[in-house]
Amino acid sequence: MDFLFTDLPEDLSPKLRWLAKHGITIYQSEDGRWSAYKTGTTTLISRATEDDTLVALANRLKVKLWNEDT
Repeated sequence: MDFLFTDLPEDLSPKLRWLAKHGITIYQSEDGRWSAYKTGTTTLISRATEDDTLVALANRLKVKLWNEDT
């Protein structure tokens, strides 16, 4: 079934496009906490939820969020 719809372009969500645009990686650790960092910096943020982590990182980096970005 992998051969179906192979001609369709990949369409990332606004959040995934924002992560890629800003070089941000986010992951969940074994204890359930979320961490995010910006490639090429030493900025690392860790919070209980994915969105809280991304909001805190965006505030630290002074960038607009995916739903604020134009």
